Amino acid sequence: MRLNSLHLVNFRQHADTKIDFDLGLTGVIGPNGSGKSTILEGIAWALYGQAAARGTRESIRFARAGARAQVRVELDFELGGHRYRVVRGLTSAELYLDNSANPIANSLTGVTELLQRRLGMSQREFFNTYFTGQKELAVMAAMQPAERAKFLSQVLGYEKLKQAQDLVREQRGRIVAEANGLRAGMPDAAT
Repeated sequence: MRLNSLHLVNFRQHADTKIDFDLGLTGVIGPNGSGKSTILEGIAWALYGQAAARGTRESIRFARAGARAQVRVELDFELGGHRYRVVRGLTSAELYLDNSANPIANSLTGVTELLQRRLGMSQREFFNTYFTGQKELAVMAAMQPAERAKFLSQVLGYEKLKQAQDLVREQRGRIVAEANGLRAGMPDAAT
């Protein structure tokens, strides 16, 4: 996935913020409370909707915006050789493919479900893969190496992979034991 642009309108600390992501790295620098983390939250909210936002729908609205002011996040990105544009508000969402004027999905749920399928990951998996908050980094820095390894394993989903591997080993052991039992009960070919 390659991000092209993000437009936040009345989203948290951002009244009207447009960011173009050029090739290479993009740094977001500013004082505490200026909305740096909100940029990341806006990306996640565009992709996954309300489940990706902190707080309530109304707490998303820019504090100085009127009660009826439109809240909108527009994210343009490339994935799998296609260009997508998602436009999400508090009560509506549209997803456009390859600069088409007609959306390929046009409801809050429809856009979220289609994007989840195209991205191949749930909102939780997306956060675990792409986001590490400042608090998590401070906690990790204070951990012992074994604790840090366990924490990263959980955050990155390795725990589920390990459980699956253990289950496969267990099933393999049962199958081998069953096959050995069947072999033992077979008549010897030499007699």
